[in-house]
Amino acid sequence: MLIVQNGYECDYEMKLFYKLFFGEEEDVSVYSNFEYKEKNINVYTEIIYGTKVYFDDFNYSFDDENKDKRIIKKIFTAACTKSFCHAAKKIKNINLPWGVMCGIRPAKIVRVLMEEGKGEEDIKYILKDIYEVSDEKISLAMEVAKNEKKLIESIGKNSISIYIGIPFCPTRCLYCSFVSTDIRVSGKYIDEFVKKLLSEIDKTAEVVKKLGMYVENIYIGGGTPTTLDEKYLSMIFKKINEKFDLNKIKEFTLEAGRPDTITEEKLKAAKTGGVNRISINPQTMNIETLKKIGRQHTPEMIRECFEKARKIGFDNINADLIAGLPDETPDMFKYSLDEVIKLDPENITVHCMAVKRAASFRLKGGELTEAEYMNEMLLYTQKSMKDTKRKPYYMYRQKNISGNLENVGYSKEGYMSTYNVNIMEEKQTIIALGGGGSTKLVMGDRIERIFNFKDPAEYIKRFDEILEKKDEIIKLLGG
Repeated sequence: MLIVQNGYECDYEMKLFYKLFFGEEEDVSVYSNFEYKEKNINVYTEIIYGTKVYFDDFNYSFDDENKDKRIIKKIFTAACTKSFCHAAKKIKNINLPWGVMCGIRPAKIVRVLMEEGKGEEDIKYILKDIYEVSDEKISLAMEVAKNEKKLIESIGKNSISIYIGIPFCPTRCLYCSFVSTDIRVSGKYIDEFVKKLLSEIDKTAEVVKKLGMYVENIYIGGGTPTTLDEKYLSMIFKKINEKFDLNKIKEFTLEAGRPDTITEEKLKAAKTGGVNRISINPQTMNIETLKKIGRQHTPEMIRECFEKARKIGFDNINADLIAGLPDETPDMFKYSLDEVIKLDPENITVHCMAVKRAASFRLKGGELTEAEYMNEMLLYTQKSMKDTKRKPYYMYRQKNISGNLENVGYSKEGYMSTYNVNIMEEKQTIIALGGGGSTKLVMGDRIERIFNFKDPAEYIKRFDEILEKKDEIIKLLGG
């Protein structure tokens, strides 16, 4: 890969789109020249592919007067990537549903334009004209932005969210890069980890009280929190209820996640402890794929977990699916989605397969599903969710996501997760506890981040530093 840019550089974005068109083994050189004169952008791109040369000469009228620097940068970047994609499509006709939009929060651009007073037709024109977004994705982004806006406006003054990271899993899934450790290796740390976590809850409650804030959402994630047995889970729930005033709580979510870790006793402990939202995550309903990705459960176990959760009284359940798992065809994904819909969860979140450096799938040389098949899966999802009256309310994209596509959370009316929107849009302070948590302190237009240690052994060994980081929150927020 050789990419040379003159006049304006957007190296990250150019490499992202390069990888959508070309493989590492291909002999490709890219030369780009950018000029901005007299309110006109010109980008000339030349791609040498083997023995042939392909080019694009792109022009766009743009007045930068009184424009925010961030907006100018976005327009310049879009011009460069559009010129590259126009030239690259002469070599390979790759479908780009999101056009040249490459941020992790595509709906945010729409919401910002709404807040600036732009009408729907103006916003649609901008997405189409500048970014070349498809009609289906424009419709999705518009709907997500509207629903996000409602949830953001409902955030209470002086409210915070709490995230508790439980970095243990029964086994490590083939595609996983989350903060988690296989209990066959790290199980010996569970007892001491929970003891330290209970102390961190004590300390965090003191911080929240000193700041004069209150808890609006609690999210226990990981890892797989239900890797812990009901004794440890009950200890955590009891401590949370003792130390925090939960009178104004909106959501208390537990990632039950993997069905092979869910028992009736754990669900009862969660219900008694105040949890009002859980996730039971099939990822796929195809048994052969479950074996391939290292999941220890069967589709029937998923159905049994739903039945248990409903019997105990959970009326807000999320189910995660992944589009583009190894060797899955569109029909296989459609079957999974149809089967999950039959279970009638209040929330369905559909992720696109994304492989990061830490995932063993990458190390085994796995291939992501082709983008055209991925988009077929996602369009089927959009239609199915609309047919079942579930609305898209949060959306994000990841690095190395197949087809440069998106992850979307869909919800029945009244069950949209405020926490999920908060974590993406960074409009509310989130204080993180446990392994691998990332505290986000919202300070006007500025975000300060404080990180907990990921590894359970390090979390235990350096716990004094964890407590010091909590004192840092008070200093930063001025309490």
